[in-house]
Amino acid sequence: MSQRLLSVAVSAAISAFPAVSQAHYEGGRVDSHAPISVMGDHTHAKGEWMLSYRYMGMAMSGAKSGSESLSTNEAFAEIPGMGPMNMKALPYDMTMEMHMLGAMYAPTDNLTLLAMLPYTTNEMTTKTRMTMMMNTMEGEFDTETSGIGDASLGGLYKFYDQDGYRLHLNLVVGLPTGSIEEEDFIPMAGRELQLPYPMQLGSGSYEARPGITLNKQYASWSWGAQASAKIALDENDQGYKLGSRKYLTAWAAKPLSPWASVSLAAYKSWWSDIQGEAEDLTISPMMNPAADPEAKGGQRLDIGVGLNLLGKNGALKGHRLAMEYKAPVQESLHGIQMETDYTFTVGWQKAFK
Repeated sequence: MSQRLLSVAVSAAISAFPAVSQAHYEGGRVDSHAPISVMGDHTHAKGEWMLSYRYMGMAMSGAKSGSESLSTNEAFAEIPGMGPMNMKALPYDMTMEMHMLGAMYAPTDNLTLLAMLPYTTNEMTTKTRMTMMMNTMEGEFDTETSGIGDASLGGLYKFYDQDGYRLHLNLVVGLPTGSIEEEDFIPMAGRELQLPYPMQLGSGSYEARPGITLNKQYASWSWGAQASAKIALDENDQGYKLGSRKYLTAWAAKPLSPWASVSLAAYKSWWSDIQGEAEDLTISPMMNPAADPEAKGGQRLDIGVGLNLLGKNGALKGHRLAMEYKAPVQESLHGIQMETDYTFTVGWQKAFK
């Protein structure tokens, strides 16, 4: 069903614009870059640099199992609980913010090198429920983590550039620079404990991040597609590795003027459960589903609407400002997890020689 929705969204976007061929791919057009949420979407000419900054905010709330949304009572009913007081904890609200610095350099016309470093902040609200002597006590507490996430290093290799088409390989490695041992105070335990997987800042593993990206320009519009993945190459120091993550993205963009374009994109993602479990995580999955490595998989289809701006004159010449809002239209999760509400990304880019 989700694959058909993706095809329909892309087909509708493409059919909305006339297909007048573009003889050569123009990297200076306002729509020559993909929506700002897409990483590694374009290459550069020999000797060109590009610096970039992105801010991404993501909100999650509520509870979901499979494709069904759960009320608080329904979610608590599915958590087994721990101890004589039948203690239960339900992650119910979470925000993730990421600041990403990026740099690209092209030593040749076909090869563009890249490096990215994120700084991440996670905040989570967890509801609690305990029962003793037929009395039920409820509460909630907040936890927060922040710091450097996993860096990325690699290159984009362009191997086709004709008739308005550009096709390149994404050859990137993820480095385990983000912490996987973040702690915070847990009221139910009365002390600081290592936090569950969603609150950690990195994967702890080296990752292969392969992909392939296609861009196509016409005289009055453009489209693109990207298939990519993140695959953990080793078990981390805590004794687990994140499940594989696969992404399929397609977009269409329409210039409104030489300095502004709008875009419509479809983002399909699949992610597997965690393999193994964190050795120092003392929070039991029987009490809190966020600590369950087998309740981390799922799939989601997001639709994004974006705006790209390109400075053409004066001090703003060559500066790009872009933003995109994404919201899920379909989501299915393994076990009890929070639902995704939205993702918002805004970014700045500047290329120079």
